[in-house]
Amino acid sequence: MNGLYALKPWYADRLSGVRATLVRREVSPDTLTAAGVASAAGAAAALAWLPTGPAALPVAVLLAARLAFANLDGALARETGRTTRRGAVLDELGDRAADLLVPAGGGCGPRSGTSWHSREPRRCATSRGTASRSRCTAPRRAGSGPGRRSGSPRRPRRAVHGP
Repeated sequence: MNGLYALKPWYADRLSGVRATLVRREVSPDTLTAAGVASAAGAAAALAWLPTGPAALPVAVLLAARLAFANLDGALARETGRTTRRGAVLDELGDRAADLLVPAGGGCGPRSGTSWHSREPRRCATSRGTASRSRCTAPRRAGSGPGRRSGSPRRPRRAVHGP
């Protein structure tokens, strides 16, 4: 096995004590999924609001916690016999939400010139890697002009570019 996935069994083995404690305490796998999303949201908030240097430690800790929760939720469900389709869907949705939150946090806040409360929420949420800027940037103000067209006349661009 090559790449980072080669580390997954090693990481799961390191978490076995935590997993055993969670089994004894009858913690729900859904709780761990929610904790993983909350950890990603915390990392996004740290990226958005803390200066670059001081943000490094909390972001690293929160992302490590997010990876631990992502590893533990499925393992806990399998070990306790609580695997369900709903749980599998919730796990995937939580993973995708967490994957989108962190880069969105890097594109928001006082350092980036945008914020979650700005007039441009889509620009804030899609900047810095969560989506292609050329296709998803919100207009600066409502009514800033027609969308630009590219390629086929039947296929307009999906966004108007702000300054």
